[in-house]
Amino acid sequence: GKLFALKKKSGGIRPIAVGYTWRRLAAKCANAYAVSMLGPYLCPRQLGAGIQGGCEAAVHATRRFIESMPPDHVVAKLDFSNAFNCLCRSRMLGEVASRIPELYKFCHLSYSSPSTLKFGEWCVESQVGIQQGDPLGPLLFCLSIHPLLMSLSSDLIVGFLDDITLGGSQDSVSDDVRAIMAGGLD
Repeated sequence: GKLFALKKKSGGIRPIAVGYTWRRLAAKCANAYAVSMLGPYLCPRQLGAGIQGGCEAAVHATRRFIESMPPDHVVAKLDFSNAFNCLCRSRMLGEVASRIPELYKFCHLSYSSPSTLKFGEWCVESQVGIQQGDPLGPLLFCLSIHPLLMSLSSDLIVGFLDDITLGGSQDSVSDDVRAIMAGGLD
């Protein structure tokens, strides 16, 4: 595939991989199938893939929580840095094998070994993470971090791709933040 580098507002670079046409087409078809199968599994903790209007649902759930939360409760919003590019591929493939085995062979072909991406005259090995630009990428990411979301205990737990909003007592939110930092994406 080809690699494009987009400049981030923060000044960094966002690598976008554009796979070959047939792989992208197959990934789009696989995604159309998989979102209908995995949406109910991911919801209500992960609203970033397979949930129509997921962003709005996350905002409204957070707003409702804030409006009714006790004075001693807190809300924290976390955003993983470089999340898609840091995700452990073996963890992702394990989740695919467990939750949607029909896609395992396709995902294994795409992510079990490094792929070469061309950036101008250079070649870059893509070895870690889900390639941004892969039509299956958001769903694979959400599927991969879902066990982490399910392990949390705050009163409010809403994931939208790599953004996680937590709400509850200071102790429960603090414990969950520590669990996220310890569990991470590897």
